[in-house]
Amino acid sequence: MNKKILAKLGEMDKYLQELDDLLPASKASYLNNLMVRRACEKTVESAIEAVIGIISIIVSDKKLGLPQSEDDLINLLENNQIITKTLASKIRQMKGFRNVLVHKYAQIDDVLVYHFLKKELDDFDLFEKEVREYLK
Repeated sequence: MNKKILAKLGEMDKYLQELDDLLPASKASYLNNLMVRRACEKTVESAIEAVIGIISIIVSDKKLGLPQSEDDLINLLENNQIITKTLASKIRQMKGFRNVLVHKYAQIDDVLVYHFLKKELDDFDLFEKEVREYLK
């Protein structure tokens, strides 16, 4: 299990590095380049999918239950004190953000996406820290 999780963490880190390389320093550059916006959206979506994949691996390996949804996966880790309540909340927000990008629930607000990409990526670091602590 540890090898699978570490591989997924590596995948997540790869996506985050790609995102760092793709994301322009200025909001104006981001907003004026459709290809960059779509590439950033897809890359962060892939990083979030890696997070969900890691959670699934842990739930399955530890036989924590039969989740019916991604929210159930997050709840199982939180309820079993594998991740903190704070991190669980952040993962739910990531998942919601991913759903907006994937399903286009509403018109995507490119300014908000840029803000997320510039200010909220530390949540991935917190996730990796807690998962690595769990693996010890």
